[in-house]
Amino acid sequence: MRTLFLLRHAKSDWDDPNLPDFDRPLALRGRDAAIRMGVYWRQAGLHVDLVLSSPSMRTRQTLALMEGQTADR
Repeated sequence: MRTLFLLRHAKSDWDDPNLPDFDRPLALRGRDAAIRMGVYWRQAGLHVDLVLSSPSMRTRQTLALMEGQTADR
C-alpha cells in the first residue's frame, strides 16, 4: 500500500522584513525541528520514494536537514 505524507516547512525566520517571502530561511528553532523530524522518520523506519516540494529557501532547507538524519543518506 502506498502512503502519502504531507509536510510543511519548519519555522522560518522573519528577522529581515525586506527579504522576499520566497527567500526566507529557517529560524534556529526551525532548523532544530527539521533535524528532529529527520531523526523521527529514521527511527520510525519511514522511507520516501518521491518528494514534490516548493523550491522556496525554507522548504529546501527543511528537506535537506531532514534528509541528513535519515538512514538512506
